[in-house]
Amino acid sequence: MRTSFLTLFISLLFSFGIFSQNSLEGIWEGGITVPGGELKIIFKIDKNGNSFSGALDIPQQGARNMKFNTVEQKGDSVLLVFSAGQLTGTFNGKFDSESKISGSYSQGGPSTPFLVERTAETTGDPEKPKNEIDFIIANGDVEVGGTLTLPEGDIKAPLVIMSSGSGPQDRDSNIFDFKIFQAIAQHLAGQGIPSFRYDDRGIGKSSGDFANATLEHLTSDVNAIISFFEQNKEYNFTRFSLLGHSQGGIIAAKVAAENDAVDQLILMASPVPSLSEILRYQVKFAFANTPVNEALIERELDTREAMMEAIVNNKDVETAKSNYVLAYTNLLNDLPDKQRNAIPDIDAMVTNQANQLMTFYSSEQMKSLLLYQTKLDLEKVNVPVLVLFGGKDTQVTIAQNKEPVVNALEKAGTEYEIKVFDSANHLFQQANTGLVNEYPALPKAFVDGFTDTLSNWILNTAK
Repeated sequence: MRTSFLTLFISLLFSFGIFSQNSLEGIWEGGITVPGGELKIIFKIDKNGNSFSGALDIPQQGARNMKFNTVEQKGDSVLLVFSAGQLTGTFNGKFDSESKISGSYSQGGPSTPFLVERTAETTGDPEKPKNEIDFIIANGDVEVGGTLTLPEGDIKAPLVIMSSGSGPQDRDSNIFDFKIFQAIAQHLAGQGIPSFRYDDRGIGKSSGDFANATLEHLTSDVNAIISFFEQNKEYNFTRFSLLGHSQGGIIAAKVAAENDAVDQLILMASPVPSLSEILRYQVKFAFANTPVNEALIERELDTREAMMEAIVNNKDVETAKSNYVLAYTNLLNDLPDKQRNAIPDIDAMVTNQANQLMTFYSSEQMKSLLLYQTKLDLEKVNVPVLVLFGGKDTQVTIAQNKEPVVNALEKAGTEYEIKVFDSANHLFQQANTGLVNEYPALPKAFVDGFTDTLSNWILNTAK
């Protein structure tokens, strides 16, 4: 649950360009000043005949291989357009030199100056490990790109299929340069366990539109992967283990409850209450140390949830939005004088917040997830389940999720194990506070014992 609506909004700040005597091909990097520092942005541009295509990375936010819609050159000028769901950004730039392009970015408001510099001549990927094989798997009119990682010796367990958390992610689940799924895949291979990880829709080699992919679409991608390997003559698998990280656990649990080919289920920091309940918990956490009247916080949360329900049910949306605007206005006006006076225009801030929430909640994917109860799927699961929590996880907390998952699995009557890594964050890194803002500075490694816990459990419970 690592990406909030504000993070998604910020993640659209990007750009790129071309010069008539210069090649646009390669890797370019720049930064935009944001509260707390600079947001690094990377553009990877490929040349295809006389045209260009490419993708965007924002490592600090875990955004990888988000495809550009438009890369155009007219003389020494460039136009780049990128969209994420209902949000669109535009960059207009010009070559300053062979290695620098400057311009401005805008999104329905004032332009932001932006400069990128070339850091590599080509976008060639690092050499792929010999035990990895890439596939493109058809699911109707959508193509799912992914990587099969195989052990060097005998295969000792089902094929582990990994589903990533919220927000569009590549097959490695690359968050702040920590390649979570790649690291897990290589560890599992060393223990005789095969795995498959895949790009989310619209990312990397996968087609489709992630923001408008509903839960049904996302689970159908996993089912298509299962069918592909069941029918593949060279790499044939008949039993599968599903591993879902964060929001990916919602997908994995639903497939495990419905597909008899699933042999094991692993929930890695996965939410059990609905996303609306998770979001309520996170907002209350954010306000925990503020002097705002608790009744006003509760009112903001109540009207926020009412707006979610109105959007999901497509009923009385404008009324729900108006109620939220009033509640949030009252909350901001209750701030201490110093904090309230630091807001230039409360009405503008409230309107902006309400509009962003409306946009975020209105995507087809969010509408399918906001009120969804994963516990109902877990109550139907009849395969062994491993539940993993980080003791310092501030996104999917033990306090909010452990009891519901235990209750659901007890009702299911299935075998399960719960493991808590006391010092781990949401990514299962060794953490200090567990807060998202420290993720980029932490070592790109799991806490001690994490990967061994995964592989030992898979091997011990494999049929």
